[in-house]
Amino acid sequence: MTWATRAGDAEIRLQAQRLVAVALAVLGDPAAGERMADDALAESRTLGLRLIEAEILNALNVISSFGANLAGKLDVGRQSLLAYQAAGNQKGEAVARINVGAAWLDLGKIDEATRESEEGLRLVRANGDRAQECTPLCNLSVLALWQGDEARALALARAATETATIVQDRYREATSLLKLGDAELALGRYAASMEAFARAHELAVAIRSRSQQHDAAAGLARAALAQGDTGAALAAITPLLVLDAEAGTEHGPLDGTEFPRLIELTCHRVLVRADDPRARAWLRRAHEAVQAQAAGIADLSFRESYLRNIPHHRDILAAWNARSGERVDC
Repeated sequence: MTWATRAGDAEIRLQAQRLVAVALAVLGDPAAGERMADDALAESRTLGLRLIEAEILNALNVISSFGANLAGKLDVGRQSLLAYQAAGNQKGEAVARINVGAAWLDLGKIDEATRESEEGLRLVRANGDRAQECTPLCNLSVLALWQGDEARALALARAATETATIVQDRYREATSLLKLGDAELALGRYAASMEAFARAHELAVAIRSRSQQHDAAAGLARAALAQGDTGAALAAITPLLVLDAEAGTEHGPLDGTEFPRLIELTCHRVLVRADDPRARAWLRRAHEAVQAQAAGIADLSFRESYLRNIPHHRDILAAWNARSGERVDC
């Protein structure tokens, strides 16, 4: 940013500002990152730099994943898509389409998420962008699992894992293995599920991805519970329980995980099986987080799908109802 300012090059300066904004979010200050990106976005629009506008909007999409505004994430994704289309950038358009699909998935809008993810997959394949195939394949695997199509979920997860291995992207490989583990578990293939989650955890440790380590640990715990092995399930989540107890109030170990509410629900279920008194606190935490997120969704249709179409959200509400005897409204 400094050198581009000295050179009077607004385009490079705005690109650098975009990267700094994302870095701020990753380092734990998404609000500062969003402010910086918003400033860059306004300037790019004033200068009529449509491609840079699109890329800054894409950065805002990344930054939004660290916050709670799901509808805002969808809006930014749509704006990014329009900007890439206006700039004639097909590669960016494909990524934006995938991001829109992911935003729909976060809201529990299954049909919309499936449509956009499939279109994003078609576009990245047309562009020959093998690495980018992994994200829509993983999202489509999640959506298939939510709809009870375990065989399709498994096929999509396998395709994502194979692609990530071919392009030698260990982060995407770990993500794909998590989806593979979930699909194998849903099919009752416990050994294969444990193997996938264990491999994902191994990769996450190798690349120092703490969030993926937690996702994989929760997966191992779910697989162990399905086999009636409470001891193994408790061992899998124990490091997470320790980290959570030691964490500050602002940032916890679940920051950056794909489905933090699923991890909380998993911890609750393991602790219930272990007759551990901490179980209630984990359910309360999950329930409060789901309700707080839902309360921030103004659109009633979006709020309903968020609560009812995402299985672990639905399970959290049901578990809370069963324990508290209260009726949960949307």
